Amino acid sequence: MRFLILPLIAIATPALAAPALTSATPAEGSDTANVTRITLNFSEAIDPAASGVEVLMTGMPGMEHHDPMKTGGVKVAISPDGRAMVATLPRPLSEGTYAARWHVANKSAEKASGAVTFNTH
Repeated sequence: MRFLILPLIAIATPALAAPALTSATPAEGSDTANVTRITLNFSEAIDPAASGVEVLMTGMPGMEHHDPMKTGGVKVAISPDGRAMVATLPRPLSEGTYAARWHVANKSAEKASGAVTFNTH
């Protein structure tokens, strides 16, 4: 009796992973002024139809405890390479603490979300 021994071949396949935020302007925890644009950069191209950002004022001088206030008039665009989301504001943000809450998905529908917080003066 003879046995046929076949080698096993492993094929590498890319792991499915959600897009990751790689950088932001303004940066997380930064103190800045005259913010009229928020740019979020991701590890891979994102799907514009499944991605977005909202800008919330979470702290205001003289009002320590208030509910987050959504900033109106924000226009969101995706960069030509699909790896950046840009939120353009209708006017510079007033003094306070802000959160840019984002959600994205890639072309494989892998989702991610988070927030970038920063202060303006």
